[in-house]
Order: sequence, then structure tokens, then C-alpha cells
Amino acid sequence: MMKKVLSSLVMGSLLVTSSYIVAGSKVEAAVIASIPNTIKVEKSYDTSFLSVPGYASLGVNDRSSYVGTSYYRTISNGREFLQAILDASKGTVKVIEVTDNINLGWTELALDSTEKSKYSFITNYPKPSNGFTNPLLIASGVTKLSISNVDGLTIFSTSGKTIKHAEIKLQGSSNDIVIRNLKFDEMWQWDDSGKHKEVGWSFIKVNGANNVWIDHCKFSIAADGMIDMENGASNVTFSWNEFGLEATEDPDKGSSIYKSIEYMEQKYAAGALDPSTSVYYKMRNEGATKNQIMAYAAYHSKVHLVGSGDKDYTNYVSPTGVEVKDGNQRLRLTMAYNRYTNVGQRLPMIRQGAGHVFNNYFDNSTHQNVMDSVYAISKYGGDTLSRGVNARNGASIAADTNVYNAFNEPLIGAERQGDDTGNMSAPFNELFKDAINHSLIVNSKVINSSGSYIGSSWDNNGDNLFTKGITWYDKSTIGKWAWSSHIVGVENMSKTNPPSTPFTFTYDYNEQLPYAYKTVPLNSVVPTVVKYAGISKKVEFSAAYWLKTNYMDAYSNAYSTIEAESYNKNH
Repeated sequence: MMKKVLSSLVMGSLLVTSSYIVAGSKVEAAVIASIPNTIKVEKSYDTSFLSVPGYASLGVNDRSSYVGTSYYRTISNGREFLQAILDASKGTVKVIEVTDNINLGWTELALDSTEKSKYSFITNYPKPSNGFTNPLLIASGVTKLSISNVDGLTIFSTSGKTIKHAEIKLQGSSNDIVIRNLKFDEMWQWDDSGKHKEVGWSFIKVNGANNVWIDHCKFSIAADGMIDMENGASNVTFSWNEFGLEATEDPDKGSSIYKSIEYMEQKYAAGALDPSTSVYYKMRNEGATKNQIMAYAAYHSKVHLVGSGDKDYTNYVSPTGVEVKDGNQRLRLTMAYNRYTNVGQRLPMIRQGAGHVFNNYFDNSTHQNVMDSVYAISKYGGDTLSRGVNARNGASIAADTNVYNAFNEPLIGAERQGDDTGNMSAPFNELFKDAINHSLIVNSKVINSSGSYIGSSWDNNGDNLFTKGITWYDKSTIGKWAWSSHIVGVENMSKTNPPSTPFTFTYDYNEQLPYAYKTVPLNSVVPTVVKYAGISKKVEFSAAYWLKTNYMDAYSNAYSTIEAESYNKNH
């Protein structure tokens, strides 16, 4: 039998609910409006929502006390930024305020030999396999910038300045990193193969770093991921960010989309494109206009890859030589209050770890309109995906009070990993085949060509609009929830010499989410996120306020003791 315990406390307009379902036999699904083993507060938006939410709240720190000290560095160009990062690795900088747009492209920086040695943490990104198609990047170059050996650093702007032409990697030797109120741009170009595999540019890679908060930032589109996580990164939160671009036939003339498509148009007019392989040629040749292709191009395929490979099931070694057991199992991500526009998949995709996704607005509608209205683009355009949660290799991802607009597959993948091994290489397709993935969407809304639905992915025994992309095995996860899984005996396994027999997994059905969280009501998600997510045009703070991690107002402070008592009482 399934047992369900609910406790609630109403205080004015504030409702707190906690629920958990104890492991048991397979049962018929019941209506469920909350994630098991959690504490949730539902209330109207106020300043308390600006506090660091989710997993990052377990390990990032307030740095407002550094204002006016030698640990506070103001920078306005690329070289000053590099020096500040170098000093942060020495422990002499704890805050970097970006006061002007900075360009970190390899050609733009034009470092001399002494500087290349001094700033060895920034390197030239290899060129795309098929060459550049974006004149902005031809002129600037692209770099990788690693932040290593840093314990405690906030990088922010009071006015939403832009960082261009660099992929920032937060390495495993770094901890307690906060990035706020910055725009990241110009890491994209038209891929004429349509496969998104010619180059690996991302905006940020959390490459093993722990306790990371990325908040109130804006990300346009990149050639590969937007923010990816790998190598055992844990306690990471993305909150109040804007990801992606609206499809428009009239993009800004200085944008990557405009510049890159104009570049392709010139090659098309000159007859310099291969009719048999060029996606641009095929679209134009069958009637799509240049501007319609610009609208189509405002789409980002791969958003949040969490766990870069099946091979990382054990024995991750950090850049400093520290061994961390079972790297992917350590992955922990919270996505809260973000706005996603015209994005296709990996929202998120997690291997073995855990994800918590709440109060996000996923909107693919303007891209879908382009696909529906332009025949040549729908015929040759490969950017057709609209997928959400993807749990793999024993991962757990729970989503609460989100809106999915023009998303055909809010859940994707398989309950049993053995039913979704098409992209897995040997021997991992066999080793992980018995892994059970836990995926759950509650109290959310999906709208697509098949209709609209409000509720849970467990409704109607898992047969509803949330679950069109998932392959059920025996629906044993319906009515049961585990926040983590564990490979039996992984502590004694080798990454370079995998076992010969499939992994055996255990699942912790009693584990509690280690933090309480707040949501606005479902009907408030879209207006709230549209109004408040993004850079400082939405929220204007002084420097000291951007360095805070807690914004509890008087009403929230009065409630915090009650919330804590409720958690202790019911768990």
C-alpha cells in the first residue's frame, strides 16, 4: 500500500505543504500536487525569492562585507579581468565587479608571450571543423577560461554588462562561486551541416566545482551547451536567468544571428555553397527568405548537460589529483525561476545525479511558429526538438509548478535505462541497462499541438501529455520517489576497467530533499518569471546587495522559525 502523509500550515496567504510516499508495491496513481520527501512554501512573489535557492544554498556565502576592502576588484576590460581571476586563485580577490562589456576572444586579447605564460588559464579555442561562419568570431577568436583553486568568489555587475567570446570553466578545485547579473553572448554561429557537432562552445561549464550559484544572468544562444555540469559538480543552482532568444525576422544588426546569416547569404548569392550538403542552400533554394532563416536560427538545441559521459560512474580525479568516488552520482542541480525561450532539449539531462526544477517557464512557441509557417524550413530544418526532463543512468529529476509552452515531450527517456541505450556505447549500454530512472512533474502545465494539461506526470497511471516522450518499463516508479541511487560496490570499481556484468542499483526512498523551497502559484509563473528573470533591467541593486545571498523580508523572517519547526516535526 502507498502511504501518504500531508501536513499543512496556513498563515495569511502563506501555505506550506510537505508530503512523502514511502516505498511500497506498485499501486494505482493518485492525484499528487507535491514532490514526495520535500518541504514547499507557496506564496506570492516578494524579495525573499531573491535569496539563493536550492542546492547552492547549502554552500555559497554572502560577500557584501568585502565592499570597500582590498578583496574587492573593479574591472572594465579583458586584461583586468584576467588579472583579477589570477589574484582570486591566490586568495587576494573575493569579488570581481564588471563595470563595462569585456571581450575575451583570443584574437581580441592579443596576449604577448609573457602574458600567455602569466595567464595560462586562458587558451585559444580550436576553430570549428568546418570553419567560421560568424564574422564577429572571425575577428575576435574564441577562448576557454578556467577558474581553478578558488575558494569563495563572486563575479557580478550592477548594470548587467556583457562577457563575450569565452567559455568559462569552473574547475573541480574551485568552491563557492557566485555569478550574477551578467550577460553572456557571441558564442554561436550558423552550422550549415545542421548537426550542432562542429564545435563545443558553451557559455559556462561547471567542470567539477562545488557550491555554484548562477543568478539573474542572460544567455543568448551558443554552439553547444548553455551551462553544462560534469566531473562530479555538486550543489549548483541556476535561478532567475533568461536563456535563449525569441524568433524574429528582424534581429539586431550587430547580433551573431544577423552577422552569421548575412555571411551565409553572401556565400549563397556567390554560388559558393554545396547544394548537396548545405542546409542554408536547400532552405533558400526552396523558398525560405534570408530573414525567415534568421528567425529559425534563434534556437538553442542543447541546454544543460549534467554528467558528460556514462564512463564517469566512479573514480573521478580532480585537476589537483584528488580522487572523488562516483563522480556522476555526486551531481546535484536546482533550476528555479528561469525563463527559457526556443530551446530544444536537456532541460536538464542528468546522468546518475539529481535535479530539482521549479517555477520555470519553457516557451518554444515562436520557433514552432517558424517551423509551421515556412515549408522549406520545416523540410530541411533539423531543429525540431522540444524536450524537457531527461533522467539517465539511475538519475532522479523532479519538477514542480512549471509551464511548458509548445513542448511536445516535457519528459523524455525511459524508466528503465535498458530501453533507451541508442546513444550509449559499449560496455555502458549493458552496464546501465538495469538502472531505474526516476522522473516526476507535479502541479505543472503543458501546452502543445495535442492540447493542454495541468497536473502531474503520475496522473492516470502515467498516461498524460507530460509523458509522451517517456518509455515506461513496468511503471514501478509511479507512486514511489527516490532522490538518489547507488551502484552496489562502486567504491571498489575502476573507471578504466569496468565490470563485465550489469550494475546493481539501490534507491533511497526515504531520503529528504536537504532544503525547503518556495514557489509562486502555477497561474503566476509566467507573469512573474517574465517580469523578474534576467539582468538588472529587472532588479536594480547596489553592489552590496548583489553580494548578498539572503533577502528575507520581515514577513519571511517571521515565518522562518515556523518553517524549520515544521520540517523537523514532519521529517
